Amino acid sequence: MDYDDFIGNVQQYADYADGGEAESATRSTLTTLGERVTELEAEDLAAQLPPEIGRHLTEGESQERFDCEDFLDRVADRGERDEVASDPENAAKAVAGTLQEAVGGEGELADVVNQLPQDEGYGGLFPTRQ
Repeated sequence: MDYDDFIGNVQQYADYADGGEAESATRSTLTTLGERVTELEAEDLAAQLPPEIGRHLTEGESQERFDCEDFLDRVADRGERDEVASDPENAAKAVAGTLQEAVGGEGELADVVNQLPQDEGYGGLFPTRQ
């Protein structure tokens, strides 16, 4: 999946009016996801995405411990568009669904998702589990 398709899918899933909202959702969600998982998993997942999208996974610190509520707070704080900041769960779900299409639920995405504790609410955002 190329950059335009990825952003287009996020825009469609989140029902955003324009691609700028989808770009903000993608950047916010992937940067936060990259902070939550190990550096190796973030790098491996980033390698399967277009470079201008995958780089968000590796921009911050990695392997921080925070629950799903904090995850969504971080997405909202990073959201440069009102639609992302006001509904970070919609943004994260749209990006997660697009990730699943882009790289498949098996393999690397499953490895990343398996680092997110199901009982902390992540299962509702990233349901792919092995």
